[in-house]
Amino acid sequence: MTGSRLLVGLASVFAGIAALMLILASVYRTPVPLAIAVPFAVTGYLMWYQGTGRLEERMRGRVHRRDAHGTRAQTGRVGETRQRARAGPRRPPERSGPSRREAFRILDLDPGADERRVKRAYREKVKTAHPDRGGDETEFRRVKNAYDRLTE
Repeated sequence: MTGSRLLVGLASVFAGIAALMLILASVYRTPVPLAIAVPFAVTGYLMWYQGTGRLEERMRGRVHRRDAHGTRAQTGRVGETRQRARAGPRRPPERSGPSRREAFRILDLDPGADERRVKRAYREKVKTAHPDRGGDETEFRRVKNAYDRLTE
């Protein structure tokens, strides 16, 4: 509900109630309306914070944190400083499973086979490799991983 006009409107209603309670507390010189005003004010602030999108910005890591040297480092994500990001581009995570060439070989297909042929070959291989049909579980996993690689 980021950027919700409804939340901002409700926040202003809660802020108005909190202001009214503060006025009543000052007019009647009693702390009871003040004690009632505090939860309304906090609720109004939190609704406004969510409704304007600032909560999402903060949760996405637009927060300044102090690094080990005491200097401010702006983070791109929670817990990851930009100084670390400047160290160089990260490698993409290594993929588990077969390469595309190995996947075609596992499914007994020519490289460049279309998706329809990949699906047909997968279904044929699974019929013999599935553990419920008397096949080997590791062979079934190999076939499944090959199919997953080719349909990514």
